[in-house]
Amino acid sequence: MDPATVNSEIVTPVIANPQAAVPIASATPNPALADLQDIIHPDPIGAWPWAIGYWLVLGLVIALITLLVIWLRKRARDFAPKKAAKQLLNQLDRQAPSYVSDVNSLLKRTAMSYLSREAIASFDGEAWATWLDSYLPAPKRQRIGALLAKRHQPTPLTLAEANELHELAQAWLASKATLSAPEQNLVQAKGYVQASGNAQASGDAQAKSQAPIQPADTKQPEAQC
Repeated sequence: MDPATVNSEIVTPVIANPQAAVPIASATPNPALADLQDIIHPDPIGAWPWAIGYWLVLGLVIALITLLVIWLRKRARDFAPKKAAKQLLNQLDRQAPSYVSDVNSLLKRTAMSYLSREAIASFDGEAWATWLDSYLPAPKRQRIGALLAKRHQPTPLTLAEANELHELAQAWLASKATLSAPEQNLVQAKGYVQASGNAQASGDAQAKSQAPIQPADTKQPEAQC
């Protein structure tokens, strides 16, 4: 017999039936798997309740917002008299003969909104000008005293001097520095004497025009300045 024919007869049945050697799975369930339960998945992680870290961050944010609101309200309250004084300053007539006196009175009323009347009301002269200069920018100092002193002179300010005084008063009102009572040694060095006797009598007449400025003054007539 031809060897090729023999080999083909041996190989052919194997190739013709490739699944003959594969065992067929039994349809009978395995008793060992009957007691097994299904896989139980854990519940998904929710956003609530928060972890302690989130509560700490939330508390810190609330505290910061509260402090910011308190600071802003205090800042607005502190600058309310100066804001009202700026509006009154813009309403003054710079060509009026009483302009210098009006500006001086306005500055004193503003100062008394922050400090006691005893420290400011009778404060005058060179010591008053020096105290005002201490809250002005360096380039604008040494001028407001000379301009305010002209309120005692019969000749009114020129328009240029009135404009300069207006700018100086605006710069003083725009200062963010906290006002403090004039030092006693500064007062004595400038020859300032506390008002007494006749000065107190005249001070009573000026009390109404030197009342501290309040935010509500922004709607009052110009004559009350």
